[in-house]
This record gives sequence, C-alpha cells and structure tokens, in this order.
Amino acid sequence: MEDNIYRILGIQSREDCISNSIAYAFNHSNDFKVGFLQCICEKNPDDYQVCIAHTRVSTGESGVPDLVLVCKSEYYADIIIIENKLKAEEGKDQTKRYMETQCIESLHNRFCPDKTTVNPSFVFLTLFPDQQPKAQGYLVKHHLDIIKITSHNTRNETLSDILINDWVELVSKFYKNEHVSSDDNISEKLQDDDGLDGGYLYFVSALKQLNLPSKEFTIEYFFRSSRQGRRYYGAVISKSAWHPAKMKEYNGSWSLNPQQNFNLHFEPQYDVLNMDFNILLHYEVYPYCTQTWVRNNIPPHQYDEYLTRRQSFVNALKVRDIEGWTFGGRSNQIAKAIFNFRDRRFRDVRNVIEDLLKTTTIVIDDVFSKLHNKVNTF
Repeated sequence: MEDNIYRILGIQSREDCISNSIAYAFNHSNDFKVGFLQCICEKNPDDYQVCIAHTRVSTGESGVPDLVLVCKSEYYADIIIIENKLKAEEGKDQTKRYMETQCIESLHNRFCPDKTTVNPSFVFLTLFPDQQPKAQGYLVKHHLDIIKITSHNTRNETLSDILINDWVELVSKFYKNEHVSSDDNISEKLQDDDGLDGGYLYFVSALKQLNLPSKEFTIEYFFRSSRQGRRYYGAVISKSAWHPAKMKEYNGSWSLNPQQNFNLHFEPQYDVLNMDFNILLHYEVYPYCTQTWVRNNIPPHQYDEYLTRRQSFVNALKVRDIEGWTFGGRSNQIAKAIFNFRDRRFRDVRNVIEDLLKTTTIVIDDVFSKLHNKVNTF
C-alpha cells in the first residue's frame, strides 16, 4: 500500500485525477475498455468501430462532465456522459444539466459532427453505496464495480495497469469498511487512512447495525460536514411522531404551528480530528430554518409560542435527570451526550448507544404525553 501511486501523490480523493486515470486506461488498454463498457456503461463493445474517452469537456452553460465516452459505429454514435463522484456531493442541478439538449448538441458538434444519429446515455459513478444522482435517467454504478473489471487480469506493469490496479487497491480497502464486526476497535475503524472517507462508510454501516428504540424509528439520513477545518460524520434518528408536520406557506407568507411544526431527533456525530463521538438531541422548527429566517418570516407571536412550548419540553426533561445527558447548546440543540469510545469494541459501543436511546425515548414520550394532557401543549 505504501507504494500506491495515488497515496504517494495525495490525489486519491481528487475526482479529476481519478477521471484522468480511467480515461487513460480506457484509451490505452483494450481489456479495460471492453470491461468498462460492459460493466460500467452496460454497452456491447462489439457494436462500435472506435471508442474514445475524454475528460473535463466544457459544454457551455450545461457545465463540464467528468468523463465523456464517444463510441462510433458505422451509422451512429453513442455519447456516454459519466459523472464521477468520490467525496463531494452533487452540484446544483449538475446531473440534470448534463441531460439537457444544449449539452448533447455541444458534444455532438464537437466529437461526431459526421453522425446524423447520436444516442446519449448517462452514468453516475460513485464511491459511496448510498449516493444517488438528483436527476432521473442515470445508470448508477460504483467504483466497487471497477474491481470486477480487473479481477481476472494480471499486473503487466503497463501504465494503464498500474493506474487501475493502484486505484482498485485503494477502493478494495475502502469498501471493507462496509463490514462491521463486534470485535472492531471503533477508534481505528472510524479513522480515514487513505483520504477517501472510509471512516464515514464505517460510521454509516455501524449505525445501521443498531437496534433502534422501536420499529417506528428510522435513520432518516446521514451526512458529512466540515467546520473550522474539522470533519464530522453525522446521522439523524427520529420517528414521524417527533416531527408531525412541516410549516406551510400561503401566498408568500409562512405560518408556524408550535404544536405541529417541530422536529425532535437524535443526532449522532463523530469528530474525525479529535476522535470524539457525541449524540445531540435537537428540537427545531420543521423544516429546519435558521433563527434569522424564522424571525424574518414567521409572525412574532407564533415564534414566541413555539419557543415557550420548546422550553416547557426542555424543562420537563431536565427534571427527569436522564443519565448521560448535559442540557444546553446552540439554538437547535437542547442536550448532548459525550462519549469516550477510544479503543472500545463495537459490541460495547453498540450497547451503550442502544441503552441511551431506549431510556431517553421512554422519558421523551412520557413527557410529551403528560405535557399534552396537562395544557394541550408542550
């Protein structure tokens, strides 16, 4: 692993660099070209006389696709647009813009003006198993699939072989983080040795192993964020009763119903730099909006009633003295549970988290019920 070309150059998370490597191998290795067309693009290589890969092709206002494969037969051409995703999220309308007529016409005129018939197709090639394109009509493939292309090949030491096999080596190690064992050392598994956020993949896989407090609960989504140079992995765990309804808009004016438009949820977070694992308890408007937005768009009496209701709930929780929680925090956070999981095994960590969520849920539901029955509000 130490002599891996991507790790040496520190470019393993650079989408443009990986796209360049794939394009080079596609254009210089017939075996890789055939495998890539079959496995990633789901095309028959025998249909074409020539196929060439291009990277970072400008299409004007439609943007710059990561990879464009131009595959010509005698009578037509297939243009395959590939969006390559590693750690980054999709840009605004990125995949949608690549499907627009202007984008296809630009590529047609540039690469195959001699062909009257051009058939576009679209591939979303992503590292993370759960990442999906925002636009419909994309074939979703994963870098894990590239392993299948090279599994039968030997390393012949051509540049194409080195580029692809070194990438496969990193990708294979990355995808091992999908597998969670009871004996895993949590602090080791959550670290990111190869710059691909393999720790985030393990975070996702580990949380999916939890027994949540009841069948009503789901992990609603996972996220990655950066603040002040630090990276965080996070998730939102809740149930529908804890976020009854969204705020409504009527003719440009918003209305906040304090009894309905709230969102209570658990938010596990992992600080990669400091190796801190915490669980936050959030109570916020639903859907989430900043305090500034709420003050500027919601009638003051509604927001004041919401804050009163929220504080009543917090006060009722405090007096129950739930073990593990410290109350307070930023505007949407009402409590925080701080853990030291360094060198702890997953089985122990799992038990601690499950016990906390179960105990807290029982108290929260009881508080909701009593406050509602007392004043028909909380």
